[in-house]
Amino acid sequence: MALRSESHARVSRSCGNCRAVKRRCDQRLPHCGQCIRTCEECPGYRDEWDLVFRNQTDHTIKRSKQKRRQREDTSTLPRSYSSNPLSLPELSNSYDAIGVNYFLCNFVTNYRSSSRGYLNYIPADYVIDSQRSPMLVASMAAIGLVTLANTTGQPQLAKHARAKYSEAINQVNVALASPTESIKDSTLMTVISLGLFEHVSDFSSWARHVQGAAALVVARGKSQFSSRASFLMFNQVRADMVAVCMHSGQPFPEDMLATQCTKLLSCVRKNRGQIPWPTLLQQATGLQEELQYIVETLSMQSGYATSRKAGEDPAVFYNERFDVYTNSWAIRVWNNARILQIRTCDSMHYISNQILSADLEPVTRAHIELQRLDTQEIVSKLGKDIISTVPQALGAISSASETGHAVNVSSPTNGSAGYMMTWPLYTAGKSLLMEGEARKWIIQRLQEFGHTAGITLALQLVENIIKIDQCTNRESLI
Repeated sequence: MALRSESHARVSRSCGNCRAVKRRCDQRLPHCGQCIRTCEECPGYRDEWDLVFRNQTDHTIKRSKQKRRQREDTSTLPRSYSSNPLSLPELSNSYDAIGVNYFLCNFVTNYRSSSRGYLNYIPADYVIDSQRSPMLVASMAAIGLVTLANTTGQPQLAKHARAKYSEAINQVNVALASPTESIKDSTLMTVISLGLFEHVSDFSSWARHVQGAAALVVARGKSQFSSRASFLMFNQVRADMVAVCMHSGQPFPEDMLATQCTKLLSCVRKNRGQIPWPTLLQQATGLQEELQYIVETLSMQSGYATSRKAGEDPAVFYNERFDVYTNSWAIRVWNNARILQIRTCDSMHYISNQILSADLEPVTRAHIELQRLDTQEIVSKLGKDIISTVPQALGAISSASETGHAVNVSSPTNGSAGYMMTWPLYTAGKSLLMEGEARKWIIQRLQEFGHTAGITLALQLVENIIKIDQCTNRESLI
């Protein structure tokens, strides 16, 4: 395969059904409106990167090799790396090319594994023509290099990664000073991607990047929803902002349409009797019912298959279970919904304890205690559902769209998997309602993300879970 750099005819982004019958496709997410209207199963939209990294004809391969041999005489890229099928001749620095290639393979494309593609909304045009957005390409190089440095134990790459990070930050600051450049897709993409770089630093640094991305989203206004990439970026920033607010306790930006879940958490944290606890419990119960309805709808539109495989590595397959989703985006959507459900259930559990601390009628007390037990069962299930997404996120199994469920646990933790799974696992492990055995498994997984993928944020977050685990162990012994 080779990277296409010549001009091409416009490629249809319609779903498979609409392309087949040549009808107009509204490209809605997660499924085409035409398919929903005709009660068809929408096959989804083609990945433009699959068109970029396509199999070439013998003639094209021969021509590409001839051009490559001519470039090698003057290129600064080592010969061994120039033969890489994803090498980018537009980048003069070999480290830049290594970083961008690693970033594309792990964070954008999914031609090798459906578990990858954390930032799959980045258009191919930005990389084919690296001059179109040099700051985005610089951020790609920075993230690719720092992730590669951490996962392969090559500290010399981290120095180059930091240099590219500084370069991208400077270019972003210039773009933010321009009313026209600041609201471009490429600027928001760069800010989002640079936020990933801060996973190797700490929560505060990452949170500042997320807040900056949220401010950009607000400044872009309603016009940003004109493209699929813009819509996906908005969802990315909103999900990250929810994580920041839930962890830090700060209010959710009203300009971004605050979620009911973050509002509830804020009320529960601040409540000192101003709002009756039974009223808050009623609100939380209603929210949980709404979330359950959303999950049921999601199940009909983008379900997943649960499987078990005996004898596999228990560090990857908890209780031999793994779930198979269509792609990484489906994993993220499901886990984002589970995060909201778990945090809502945590609030319900806390509110129930406040109510039970008062004198109650026996019937009322029995009802509250039964509801609390139901909440605990819900969290236990949700936590195990999140854990069961780990094998596919790590690339240990294939997706539902690929043949069979091949198991490959020999591949190391890739950066994309670590970034994608850190917050869902943290949310599940931090819940007081989570089972001790599952919490210990989560602790080990987050520690591995930190030590093998260099995600410092995971190591910081896991300390909170360890404290909770120690407290629950002491309570169980009393």
